[in-house]
Amino acid sequence: MRQSFLVRIFILGLCIVGTFTFSHCAKEGNRPSAGSAPDFTLKTLDNREITLSELKGKTILLDFWATWCGPCRESIPHLIQLHKTYQEKGLEVIGMNMDRGDIDTVRHFVKSMDIPYPILVTTEDVVRNYGVTGLPTTIFIDKTGKIREKILGFSSTIAKQMAARAEELTSE
Repeated sequence: MRQSFLVRIFILGLCIVGTFTFSHCAKEGNRPSAGSAPDFTLKTLDNREITLSELKGKTILLDFWATWCGPCRESIPHLIQLHKTYQEKGLEVIGMNMDRGDIDTVRHFVKSMDIPYPILVTTEDVVRNYGVTGLPTTIFIDKTGKIREKILGFSSTIAKQMAARAEELTSE
């Protein structure tokens, strides 16, 4: 009985530490947002430039993430599948990496996950302009350049929501 009490206290302690450690990682949530998507020009991990406004006519999925964020890591296989399924229908998945520090760590992570879509090294200005307050944050932009949905976090429910939104926006 005493051992079970100690285990519970230990688990509670881990939960408290995890709450503070991963306060920027969100499990799920949804905050729709409307308006034109703020333009940006950022470099990919292989030093190519991507300008958002040059992608008008495509449905864009921006995924704000970091290698240290657990829910971000969980979402990547789903994002890869969305990329493969909807790329030919005009969906452009773009990873917006928010890691600070050694970019080689990010490159290694992207290679280990075999991520086929471009990964941009984002800036604080872009993060602020898109109102990113937690990770992962997924933003859907329609073919006219308007933000159609902003999703905070990742779960199986959100995965289904993202797939439905990708289908809807690429069919418009």
